[in-house]
Amino acid sequence: MRKDFLLSALLVTLLVSCSAFDNWFGKDENLKAGDMSTAVTDDGQLYNMSFDLWSKDDGDWVCYGSSADDNQRKVWESANSSTSSLGVQTCVPESEFLAVEGEGKHAVKLKTQLIKAIIVKKLAAGSIFTGSMGTTNYTKMTATLNWGIPFTLRPKALEGYACYKPKTINVANKPYEDKKGTLDNGHVFVLLTDWDSQFTVDPAKDRFVDPEDDRVIGYGKVTFDSIMDGYKKFTLNIDYRDERTPKFVVVVASSSSFGDYFTGGEGSTLYLDEFNFIY
Repeated sequence: MRKDFLLSALLVTLLVSCSAFDNWFGKDENLKAGDMSTAVTDDGQLYNMSFDLWSKDDGDWVCYGSSADDNQRKVWESANSSTSSLGVQTCVPESEFLAVEGEGKHAVKLKTQLIKAIIVKKLAAGSIFTGSMGTTNYTKMTATLNWGIPFTLRPKALEGYACYKPKTINVANKPYEDKKGTLDNGHVFVLLTDWDSQFTVDPAKDRFVDPEDDRVIGYGKVTFDSIMDGYKKFTLNIDYRDERTPKFVVVVASSSSFGDYFTGGEGSTLYLDEFNFIY
């Protein structure tokens, strides 16, 4: 009993130290509005919207090719760098189950998983987003996310292919306790904003983007709420509130829509392939 207590105390000390290290030394400042021309193709697409290009960074799957430049490496991000230290990667390439077949083709597989540390369990939804990871709070098992990359175009819609295989929600936290026992759902959404820098999402402080905020110029969302046998093409229409020119674009996909609140079904899986902006 005494040995278990000492082990738990040691783990807490280590986690606090890791969190402090991240906050003091570990992360870059938020990306500011400006030129990222190599991250946007001549026809207005983001780098690697097909999800074909993948490589590994210190053992973590990252959604860019080995020859990607600095700007291209800043387009797509996941929480793998935070969760892999606990044995979980929730965003990985898929090479066998594809919407479009071909040599070198890949899709992205997002899977909701339960992260089990010695004294803490936390649900982690599979997600991919435009932006970067912020700081990790290992004591609370949360991380901040810096959403968005510089982008000044106004697409009408986002098209892509999706296959969703949800599970029953078995982990639910405030304010979504009533979701427990219901079928999970996933989503993809797009935001066009006039932020001057990335928006830092912080679940520990309940800080999220409000689509109704005045700085959001355009918004669109598609929700997946049933079991799908195979890929289906979707069109996510983007509604604009005025004629302002965007400064940032946010594209987010998640295998559990309430994953920000650590609510979802363990094992829910969302496959995505061949994204494309329509103008």
